[in-house]
Amino acid sequence: LSWRKSCVGNARAVSNIKETSVMEATIGINQRIPIEAIELAIKAVLNGSYDNDYAAELARMEYSGENRIKKAVNIISRLSKNNTLMSFLQENQSKVMTALKYPDDKGLICISMVNTAYPFCYDVTTVLGRYFHAQKEVATTLLTSKLSATYGTNRSLPNGLYCILPMLIEAGFITRPHAGVYQINHLEPQTDIATSIYQKSFLANNPTLNEDYHFSNHFYFEFIG
Repeated sequence: LSWRKSCVGNARAVSNIKETSVMEATIGINQRIPIEAIELAIKAVLNGSYDNDYAAELARMEYSGENRIKKAVNIISRLSKNNTLMSFLQENQSKVMTALKYPDDKGLICISMVNTAYPFCYDVTTVLGRYFHAQKEVATTLLTSKLSATYGTNRSLPNGLYCILPMLIEAGFITRPHAGVYQINHLEPQTDIATSIYQKSFLANNPTLNEDYHFSNHFYFEFIG
């Protein structure tokens, strides 16, 4: 499938091997949003110029057709204006604007927003980190097998992966040496604020933890340093 292909979001309830009904977790994200569009949306929110018309302009960077653009606008808003991390970014506006000038910092910030808005994307990032801790390459089939325990085995899961994996590549987290295989790319952020935002995206997905947690111990942070 093309990286640009729209993907289906919500998972359905299915029966397991014992025919016991289980409810699958929601994948949620159903279209890939370019990292550049996320960056521009963040900047627009910070300088007070973000609105749905501007979000539609960003959506047209990747999509055509009213329905796809409308869906993309909703996702872009969720990744920026309506993101729970945005208040922290606004409190540190000057630092964030500086951090966005550095490729690795920009990647960390943008993926932080994605992973906070969509727990599925956080899970994909964490599972990748877990496997990269022990091996150099991770196959899509391995990812699918691991995530299917939470998200089921219907078409929603591979389609969801086709949304988030290209975004992780564009953000510099991973590379794709050949079809269906990924390698880690260690990021070297130049600013403390980028790392802090990434830490907050972790805490958003782990609400029982706090900032005293030793972040480096978790596979989610395998991509830094």
